[in-house]
Amino acid sequence: MVSSTFSSLIKQYPCLRPYLIRICRRFRKRGALTGVMKLGQGLDVQELEALHALFGLQALSLSGSDEVRIFFARFFRDMAPAAREDWIDGLHRCLGLSRSDETHEKHCNRQAAKLVLERLRLAFPELGAVHRLLAGQVQAGGNSFRGHDCQNSFFKAAEVTRFLRQNSNIVTFSELGARFLNDSKALRNTGLSRLVGAWLQVMEQEEGGWPDSETTVWDRHHVVRDRLAVQATVFGPLLYEKNGRTYDWVYKLWQAGEPATLSWANIAGMDRISAARDDWSGGGLITCENETPFARMIREGRTEVLLYTSGFPNEAVLSLYRLIAPQAGHCRHWGDSDLAGLRIAAMLHAVFPLRLWRCDLPSLERHRKCLIALSGEQQGRIEQFLLKHPDCPFAAELRFTLEHGWLEQESWFSGD
Repeated sequence: MVSSTFSSLIKQYPCLRPYLIRICRRFRKRGALTGVMKLGQGLDVQELEALHALFGLQALSLSGSDEVRIFFARFFRDMAPAAREDWIDGLHRCLGLSRSDETHEKHCNRQAAKLVLERLRLAFPELGAVHRLLAGQVQAGGNSFRGHDCQNSFFKAAEVTRFLRQNSNIVTFSELGARFLNDSKALRNTGLSRLVGAWLQVMEQEEGGWPDSETTVWDRHHVVRDRLAVQATVFGPLLYEKNGRTYDWVYKLWQAGEPATLSWANIAGMDRISAARDDWSGGGLITCENETPFARMIREGRTEVLLYTSGFPNEAVLSLYRLIAPQAGHCRHWGDSDLAGLRIAAMLHAVFPLRLWRCDLPSLERHRKCLIALSGEQQGRIEQFLLKHPDCPFAAELRFTLEHGWLEQESWFSGD
């Protein structure tokens, strides 16, 4: 087939050009056109018609999942070696490509990448940090922008990213996949989910960021694998009302000296939480970061309601705190005095104001002998955090930690 025949086909089917460029790239990479090559999935009618016109029906296959492949052995089966070389030469000439020089192809790829990026920028202008990341990749010659599938993936990832940036409710990976991709498995540890996660982190980093070791990007955007795994543990004489009924099992466990663990199914739809005894109402709430101090306070018989955050509070913990705190009279938080611990306190404080307890500045001063020295990396993270968040409610404790070290909850050995 001479180059004029290729030109005629491309003129009739402009959509054919990207597929031919990919075939030329495969040839230059491997030195031959052999084996089976995937051309795409979910191609439209015109694309299928163009491929059939060039390769015939015998060389192409269409799977049950609409994946189109070409079998080069079938296509070249009745073609002499010289004719095969003429076919490959004609294809390259028609596309303005050299069989050995990829300079022109790289230029075409870069122009196509810029076009994809411009479309993405127009459709999702609020994702500025993502656009700048991708523009840098194009400038550096990255190969992330290839073909129709790439553009589809980027637009789907951008749509999910935009939704999660505004999301404040628990959602599962399956629900996200079904909602945005018509496939409940599309975001379950896939390349697309990793792309969304990376873009969410890029957006966060531009706004001050969260150290990756503290909590996952999915946690921060309320995405969970299983709703039933989201739970919170509380200890106190509490009743809760839901769907017109009052439930007292949390109170009964408190009477037995045991904490209650509520699943998200228990918490979702709660109307209110109240005290089962008049002598607690307004009697205080203590939120506690770690399990050992939480269990110790239960054994000590403290009169406050105790809420275990289990590190960074999940949606169940925040929901319970939101219901209990306004009735508590006063709220206090006990946690580590490192950056993570004080950020936990700040997250709760943003929901309802609280004071630090046993990790406040006077307590840190009294327990200087128990302080743990910071590493250089930890110091740098605190400095960057204070620089980006000068309005942090517990900045005084953070500065003390930066200068003297941090107090671990388990190091506490005296009373108030």
